Parts: sequence; C-alpha cells; structure tokens
Amino acid sequence: MKEDRFDSAQLRALCAVCLLSPALRFCPAAGIAAAGRAAWLSMLAALPPLLLYALFLRRFLACRAEGEGLAELCGRAVSPRASRPLLLALALYHAFYAAFILRAGAERFITTIYPHGDPAVFILVLGLAAALAALGPSRTLVRTAKLVLPLLVGTLALILFTALLSARWENLLPVTGQDLPSLLRGGLPAVDVLAAMLVLGAFLSGQTPAGSARDGGWFRFLAVAALFLSLLNAAILVSFGADLAARLTRPFFSLVRNLVFFRSVERVEALVVTLWVFPDFLLVSAALFISQRCLRLALGKNAPWQGERLFSLRRGRWLIPPCALCAVLAALWMAPDQKTFLFLSVRLVPALNLGIALLALPTVYAVGKRAGRI
Repeated sequence: MKEDRFDSAQLRALCAVCLLSPALRFCPAAGIAAAGRAAWLSMLAALPPLLLYALFLRRFLACRAEGEGLAELCGRAVSPRASRPLLLALALYHAFYAAFILRAGAERFITTIYPHGDPAVFILVLGLAAALAALGPSRTLVRTAKLVLPLLVGTLALILFTALLSARWENLLPVTGQDLPSLLRGGLPAVDVLAAMLVLGAFLSGQTPAGSARDGGWFRFLAVAALFLSLLNAAILVSFGADLAARLTRPFFSLVRNLVFFRSVERVEALVVTLWVFPDFLLVSAALFISQRCLRLALGKNAPWQGERLFSLRRGRWLIPPCALCAVLAALWMAPDQKTFLFLSVRLVPALNLGIALLALPTVYAVGKRAGRI
C-alpha cells in the first residue's frame, strides 16, 4: 500500500512557497500604510507573538497520534455533537480561501500584464490544475515546492539586491519613539499572513511523523520569513518613499516594473508575475486539499490517499471535485468590482485568517484539554 508521507523540512518548503502569494499581495501595502517609513522595522513587533503562536501550535500538535493532522485533532478535541459543524466550518473556510486566492491571482494578471483579459480564463485553468492536485497525494505538492523554491528565492534575491543597491536610505530614517504605535500596527499584516502559513502547515502535518511536532525548524522558518519581509519593505521604501508606497495597490510589482537589470531597460514584470503562478497554484491546491479532508472527516469518510488512481472516486474521494467546483464558482462570482476586491483583500480575508488562528484554534485546544480528549 502506498503512503502519502513527507518530512517537516519538505512541509516548510511548501509553506515558504505558499507564503509568497499573500505576502507580496498584502504585507507591503498594508504594513507601509500602517507604519510608514518604520515598516521595515515592524517585524520586530511581529516576531514575538508569532514565536508564541508557533509554541502554541507545537503544543497542540504534540497531542496528535500518528497520521493525525490539525483537522483530526480539532474533531477529537470537541464533543461528538460539535465535531461535525466545526469540521464543516473549517472545510468552508478553506474552500473560500482557495476561491479568494484564485480571484486574487487573476486580478494580478489582469492589472499587470493583460489589462483587457478575462479573469475567468485564469480562474478556470488554475482551478482545474489545483483540483487535479487535490485528487493526488499531498506529497506531490511538497515535491513541487522543493523544485520551485530555489528559483523563486533566487528571483526575489535579485530583485531585492538590485533595489537596495540603488537605495535612497534617507527614506528609512529617522525612526523615533513617536513611531512606535504605527510600528506595532505595521506588524499586524505579517502576523496575519505568517500565522495563516503556520496553520496551513499544521493541517498538513498528518503526513509527517508524529514526533515532528517538536521540530524547531518552524522557529527558523519564522525568523527567515520575518527577515525577508523586512528587506521587502525596506526595498519598497527606499525606491518610492513612504507616502508614494502607501498609495500603491501592489507595491512589489510596481518595484519590479521600475527596476533596471544589467543596464537594460527591458521590463521583466511579465516574467516575475508569471513565476508567481507557482505560489498561487500551490496555495490553492493546499487549501483545497485541507478543505476536502475536513469535509470527508465531517461526513465520516476519513480515508487518506492510498495509491488510488487520479480519477478514482472511491472511499469518499467523490467529495473532492464538488469541493473544487465550489471554489472555482465562488472565485468567478466574488469581487465583481475593485471596491469589493479591496474589501475582501484588506478586511475580510485577513480578519478570517486571524479569527481562525488566534480565536478558533486556541478555543478548540482549551476545550479539548479541559475535557481530557487530547
């Protein structure tokens, strides 16, 4: 019997690639709007609560048995009567998140490369690819992430190095004690995005060895991610200044558009935007995988992948295509105008991420511990 297994390092690679999708879309714009020129230091405010949250998830996942992930733990922690509604809510949340990432990826393509294009084409193609990925083993996702991560890191390193090389450092200073409140607010977007990646990893941890919950690699993951977001904010600030950067909808891609590589005036934003299909694809696929896993658990169809063929619908796998179809239809329907999209991107989705990570999961853990179920 084939098993769907991988280790914690591979899972962190998947989370690192997935991180790039919301981080580049949300963090610079929201962080700079809140913290101004102090945004490059906002990771100092974001890192301590993130490390504490990683400790919480580490303790929560230490309660799992072999083959269990966060979905199984949540279902076991609450009462049998509450288990099904909780798992259905988690399935709905991840399907909605997959739909939003599909819509956000389409929006990026339309606004940066194909201004007269139809977002439905991108949504349908990427949604189909993600549905096929969700029908297979989750180890395919982590292996894909391991392959593309060096390419994405190399591209980011080149962009940040080129931006900082021609830096106007006066855009970063001075930062005084009066900037402390805004600096703290500027760390909130990073807390939102990185906590969501920790939660994603926790839901997929059922395919890792049970003892990996005590792996300290997640703390290093957070430290490296915080450093990356600090450098990203610094590169944008030195290129545009705080006032202009706060008014940009997609400051990272504006940065790419204005960079000149190797004394060439050729623009490379089309290549960079195209590369970012990989984070979108992997994040949508991971969200769909988690959604269908929660749905199957809620309906008593818990059956991990055991070597089934791609289009086999046995053992509850028939739930996967409808889950993906709902996400695609929601992506086609949501955000019919820019105002609605900004509301989803800046308000609703970050609020849902924080609600799941900082309210729902700690509550489930407390209930399970008090009742002695975990």
